Amino acid sequence: MAVKAGFIYVLIHPSDAYLIKVGMTSRSPQVRLKEHNTQFDKAAGKVVQATGEEWILKEFFAVEDTYNAESAFFHRSPLTEIPYALSDELLKLDDKFLNWDWVNEGLELAKSVGVRRDISKAPIAKPKPKRGAKWIEASLRDSGLKPLKGFGNGITKVAFECPQRHVFKISGYCLARFPFCPICEPYKFDAYTLRRVEFCESE
Repeated sequence: MAVKAGFIYVLIHPSDAYLIKVGMTSRSPQVRLKEHNTQFDKAAGKVVQATGEEWILKEFFAVEDTYNAESAFFHRSPLTEIPYALSDELLKLDDKFLNWDWVNEGLELAKSVGVRRDISKAPIAKPKPKRGAKWIEASLRDSGLKPLKGFGNGITKVAFECPQRHVFKISGYCLARFPFCPICEPYKFDAYTLRRVEFCESE
């Protein structure tokens, strides 16, 4: 893989203080920001479409090897250990593991790694979330929630029922992150996820 100089950037979103995107580009970060705010088929664009608010460029810095810098940021704990930590290339921060201290440590690492030693080899790929039906089922095992239809690929909305017989539709992946009934316990969801829930009549 060729070495490309460019930038590492951090985006934040007005709708959710815990939702960010860290990415790399060999072009202008401002140009990349415009793409994220207008590509509604992508994860970042879907947030813009759902909330009506655009992403904001929080910071960026130049790097010698964009792929190596991005790999250094993402390929570290807990992203390599928590299946749902990396969601559709967006990061959901928390107050324990994935917090701003962790982000800033990763950014400092990305600044310092330079060009990879063996440029004939690609950097280690960004860890991918586990979205299989078995993982979703295991994540919901102790929640009392049950699907009324198949899990699909984890992204498609599926009807679920809670022990109180409330029926709602949400992606299996989202529910695995927030294994609660949005009617019984709406305060346990972030605002963006809660807006994506479809409420249904009991079947």
